[in-house]
Order: sequence, then C-alpha cells, then structure tokens
Amino acid sequence: MKRKRRPIYENEKLILYSEVGGVCPLCPTVLIYEKNGVNDKAFEIAHIYPLNPRADEIVLLKNEELLNSDTDNQDNLICLCIPCHKKYDKNKTVDEYRELVKKKKDILKRKKEQSIWSKTSIEEEIFKIIELLVDQELDFEDNLEYSPKTIDDKTNESITFLTKRKIHQNVEDYYHKIKAKFKDLDFIEPMTTEVISSQIKVHFLLLKKQGTNQKEIFEAMVIWLQKQTKQDNREASEIIISYFIQNCEIF
Repeated sequence: MKRKRRPIYENEKLILYSEVGGVCPLCPTVLIYEKNGVNDKAFEIAHIYPLNPRADEIVLLKNEELLNSDTDNQDNLICLCIPCHKKYDKNKTVDEYRELVKKKKDILKRKKEQSIWSKTSIEEEIFKIIELLVDQELDFEDNLEYSPKTIDDKTNESITFLTKRKIHQNVEDYYHKIKAKFKDLDFIEPMTTEVISSQIKVHFLLLKKQGTNQKEIFEAMVIWLQKQTKQDNREASEIIISYFIQNCEIF
C-alpha cells in the first residue's frame, strides 16, 4: 500500500531551507527568487530516500545508508530546486543519493554541535586574550623556540596537512604571548587560566562524545568560540584553540 506523504508546514520548510544555506545542494540554483518586488520559493522538499520507493529504487539503494528508519522524518528531507527534485525523483543515481546523504549528515552533525553551545560558556577574561591577538602593534620574536611534539603526537590523520601547519604557525607565533597574558590575568583574578581551560576541555569532550573526528572538532571549537565571544575575527579563535591543543586541553 502506498504511503501518504505527511504535510510539511511553513516553519519546517524554513528550517530545511536554512539548512542548505538557500542554495540547491545538487546545483548552484538560489532557492528564493524575486519577481515584481515579491520573493517566491524556487524549491521543493525532497525525500532523500524515497517515501514510496519503486522496485528499481529498492534494488539501487538496497545497500545504502538510511538517515532515519522513518523516511518521512525531517532527517530524510532536504530542499532541492524544482528541476533537480524532478530529476532526482525520476532517475536518481547512487552517487546523487550518497551526495545528499553526506550533505544531510553534515547538517545534522552541525545542529548537534550547535545544541551544545548553551551547555558550555567561556569566561569574559577571554576577551583580554582576543584584544591581545588583534593588537596591530603586537611584536613577534624571531626564532622563537617551542616544542611541536605535543601537536604532532596528539593529532591523527583526520587533521589535514594545511590545518596542522596552521596550528603549528599559530603556536609558534603566539604561544608564549598568550601564556604570559594568562599569567597576568591570574595575578589579577587567581584561577582564571584553570577555569577557562576547564571550559575549553568540557566543550571538547562534548564534541568528542558525538564521535566527531579531530578535523571536525577543531573547526567546531573555532566556530563555538567565535560565536561565544561575538567576534568577526575567526583567526583569533583559531589561535586560541591552537594554544589549548599545544597546552594539552584538547586532543
């Protein structure tokens, strides 16, 4: 018996639209267009795994991953532009299916990361560190000695060469300056370093608990710190997270 599709209300459509950033995941089409001064939808809500699969689709996708046992669940829904939706429903390929599964899994993982933002906070003193990092007059020492062994021993193959290089450079340029600034903060307010370190560690553990790999954890922690401190400067967050990798609170 053919299963009847449940109604998808406007608020759910808005959620699914925002998940893909307003662009079709299968092509570069923008999903809202303007005509005569009025915005209108150029998308439809697609089932990644078919709600009522045809016999050929059952065979095609028999060994493929399901995002939810209930194929009408929001986990199995995604915004597509109207032409892509029609093409996908009529003659999908395994590669297209896997591409949408991967995109939706990334979306779901991001939502889980965002859900733990409210569980971990960061002390206001971290703004003093950010002020230090964005200071245009900050001097760099030549031939600064530091041991990269901590980073190399703790990172695995999920960390790309470019990301590891960025972490090394951040530590080489800023580690001792950040450490000295934390020492100054501890003199004014004892235990500041310990409190901030523990907050960083807790957020790391919550991400690790989700099964996130190191590359994803680094990215998620940078975004979390940037959001928590309401700053536009992503580089400052990358430097601070790199510091805590070298300082053993992360990984």
